[in-house]
Amino acid sequence: MIKSEIKNLIFDIGGVIILKKRIDFLKFDNSFSFKTGTTKKIIDICFKEKMLDKDFDEKSFFSSRFSNLLNWEDYQKILKEIYKTETVNENILTWIKKKKKRYKIFLLTNNTKNIRDLLKNRFKIDHLFSFIFNSAEIGLAKPDRKFFEYVLNEIDSPAKNCLFVDDNLKNTEAAKNIGFSTILFNGNANFFENIEKMNI
Repeated sequence: MIKSEIKNLIFDIGGVIILKKRIDFLKFDNSFSFKTGTTKKIIDICFKEKMLDKDFDEKSFFSSRFSNLLNWEDYQKILKEIYKTETVNENILTWIKKKKKRYKIFLLTNNTKNIRDLLKNRFKIDHLFSFIFNSAEIGLAKPDRKFFEYVLNEIDSPAKNCLFVDDNLKNTEAAKNIGFSTILFNGNANFFENIEKMNI
């Protein structure tokens, strides 16, 4: 079996390390008499803004854009209900623990400034990773090539020595174009099948 060149394992967080149940946004739309898709659109727009700015004032942004549709308190209740469905991917984390001595393991995420506290205080898994590359702190987001180049510079590694795992095809394609090895995450069984083929 050919020896792998991989020295760094880089994981996305949402959809890979942290999983959440499918959200019934229609329930929220019906509750507030919204047109179908409105609740998800509001949440997606706010998230996109706060994942690129650690100093983002979410309440002011929300109020300026959506207070005519939804009050801040109800918006927060929706977010809490969504967050409650989140769980850690225990199978992947068990595997990561076994690989820590052999590989450096990083997180690369399009996320908000709160993700570090979430990993440390709620899920208690931050210690498993050498570093968390977070879009809100860096001001770059996947699939921007500059984000991947920034990571390579920070970990002082060529792309050929890195495996990137993400559940978004655009992100894995962007990494692959730079020279990363990639796995498009499609469930644990598929991940472990691909990992075995790569001799990692």
